Amino acid sequence: MNNKPSSKIDFTIIDSLRGLASLYVCIAHCRGVLWIGGNDYIKLHPYNTWHIKDWLIMSVVPLTKLSGEAVIFFFVLSGFSIAHSLTYQPKFKPFIYKRFIRLYPPYLLGFSLALITVLILKTSPDIFFSGQYHTLLFEKIRNSLILLKPENIIRTLLYDPRLDTIITPYWSLAYEIIFYLGAIFFVRKLRSYYVISSILFIAGYFIQTLFPVYLTGSVLYNFLFQYNFYFMIGMYVYHNIDRITNWKLIVNKNWWIVCFLLYFLMIGLESTIEERYNISFLLAGVTCTIMIVNMLNKRIFIKPLIQIGKFSYTLYLVHFSVLILIAYCLFTFAHIPPPYLYSFFYWIPAVFVCLGVSYLFYLLVEKRTKEYLDTLRGKKILFKNDIHKPA
Repeated sequence: MNNKPSSKIDFTIIDSLRGLASLYVCIAHCRGVLWIGGNDYIKLHPYNTWHIKDWLIMSVVPLTKLSGEAVIFFFVLSGFSIAHSLTYQPKFKPFIYKRFIRLYPPYLLGFSLALITVLILKTSPDIFFSGQYHTLLFEKIRNSLILLKPENIIRTLLYDPRLDTIITPYWSLAYEIIFYLGAIFFVRKLRSYYVISSILFIAGYFIQTLFPVYLTGSVLYNFLFQYNFYFMIGMYVYHNIDRITNWKLIVNKNWWIVCFLLYFLMIGLESTIEERYNISFLLAGVTCTIMIVNMLNKRIFIKPLIQIGKFSYTLYLVHFSVLILIAYCLFTFAHIPPPYLYSFFYWIPAVFVCLGVSYLFYLLVEKRTKEYLDTLRGKKILFKNDIHKPA
């Protein structure tokens, strides 16, 4: 079952998919943080008062609502990349050491920026911590004061952050860590891993549907009964990519049309059902699989997304703090009355600001960790059997 692809995987294409996912998350959060929001907009502007501008704005909003589905892309891509790494470096200690060096320094930098952001917000307590504004954004900002407490700093450093704060996007990182710790064991019994993961995912659906009182909401529970399934998809795709390439339902000339249809179907599901992960998240996993196989098979390179993919991890870690600082500047220095930003166009340049700041942070830390690992790899200190460079 531990099959290797017959041809070398070009991970710059995988980088482009990471770039796509991280860019989408950034866009979704920029729009969500720096605009009043659809429901509140409709309260201020009832349908019978809408002009062409209003219809255009509200037609764009649903296109940015799938940030959770974009994270599923990350999970599938992580499963794919880790399967490759463990194929050529199957030893536990070097693998974990590499993951730690690669991921933890940027994580520390992202969390440090979040703490600095809270300290900056404290300079305008009447706006951000007075309790007079009860929007989702201001609730997260007000709750973020607890991040300064020593016990919560320690929790965050151990990948157990308080998620009702400005580090909400960190929710997915604990699942990544659990997968990394378990993956070295999963690959030893891949068939069993596929079967058990699928059974637990199906069981999770029935537990949620029939016995919601038993839902614990713990990270371990959610990993076992929900998110691990998507890491498993990525591992399965890597080890069976030659077989999947022959599946006409996955690889065909209209694959990109299928992906667009799935995208709009996910938007429809997100807009109509509150708990969507059993369907929409699953469709995201299918969409990611289709894109991986076809883009690798047809060698499709999208250079802007490849470049973003190189610093996608840093972008994911720091963009939300950057957004909060942008909101701070708009409310404090531009004197826009809180709590809402009514113009639909603040968030568009904010996307480019987030990209620029994230790239600078990438140069500061993440790029250096990559270069350090490349140095070790060149000296064959860690990766004596590393024929193909792991992602």
